[in-house]
Amino acid sequence: MKIKYIVWIIMTFLFLGACSGINEEEKKSASMTNATSTETLPDVRALQDEYTRSFLTSTEEVEDGFYEMRTWTDAYSIWIPSEATLDKTYYQKRERYWEQFLYTWRDEKENLSYLLFGLFEDSSDSVEHILHLMSVFAHYEGEYDKTEDEKHIYYFGKMISQVGGDEGEEPVPVYVFLGVLKDKISDKSLGLHYEHHCSDWTTNCHANSAQIEEHFWKIMESVQFD
Repeated sequence: MKIKYIVWIIMTFLFLGACSGINEEEKKSASMTNATSTETLPDVRALQDEYTRSFLTSTEEVEDGFYEMRTWTDAYSIWIPSEATLDKTYYQKRERYWEQFLYTWRDEKENLSYLLFGLFEDSSDSVEHILHLMSVFAHYEGEYDKTEDEKHIYYFGKMISQVGGDEGEEPVPVYVFLGVLKDKISDKSLGLHYEHHCSDWTTNCHANSAQIEEHFWKIMESVQFD
């Protein structure tokens, strides 16, 4: 928990501080998921949490372990793990051209905590701006691998950072994947900062790095711009 709160505080200064004066707008019209009793829903956090559920397009999974969420800019959709919840404190948007969101989840069995931060922009220099912000926040100095498919251009980087190490404490490794995808037919871009670390840093955790990287790509490739 210590690491998560440290990271969230840093994110607040970097992103919210740069966008002061932005107020969260209320979501238009109630969704069908809000009207559904939690007693009739599967016992997964994404559905049981009312705020997270208000973003979901359906109470049915799009794939095992994932639901589709549509953000309040109404500009794109993205998948969210079934055990993840959105953080209401960190959600911000500016009309339809700027937005940030954060969701987190834990794997109790493997002693792992996960965080995904998303930053959306719809502007002529969106991809350059997001790449810069992602690199500055993560202290990433490497190059991004660039690939593309029929609809999107992808930029990808990964690194290992450390948190802690003060007052004789052992530094805790945090594994980070950075991704930015650019829509080919518009100015829309979405940056994703995905990280994982031991939930309890005093005991061992078991992370399959290749599997986790594949999980990150599944989320990034799920994005559909409108």
